[in-house]
Amino acid sequence: MALDRDGGIPPRLRPADVARRGGLGLLDVVLPPAEAAEHLGLSRPFITRLLDAGDILSMTLPGSRHRVVRLADVLVFQQRRERRRRGRRQVADVSDDLETAM
Repeated sequence: MALDRDGGIPPRLRPADVARRGGLGLLDVVLPPAEAAEHLGLSRPFITRLLDAGDILSMTLPGSRHRVVRLADVLVFQQRRERRRRGRRQVADVSDDLETAM
């Protein structure tokens, strides 16, 4: 199940589909690590390391070694990553301003 680039909504689970399925919340949708990696623009091996470290929560499928990631957890990770990126950018901007002032 690939994610749309524009809305991030899996094409097979549009809101109308969710309503028909008895109210399954979109954020409860689970993705394999490869699709989570695609959504985040990261490699699958890097996502695997993040899952191993607990940076992104994952679940192991019953009776299997395969893991899945909730879309909600992928989006939380994405927000945290963006916040850190903005913070680093602000620090770099202040540093550049200080260098220019000297």
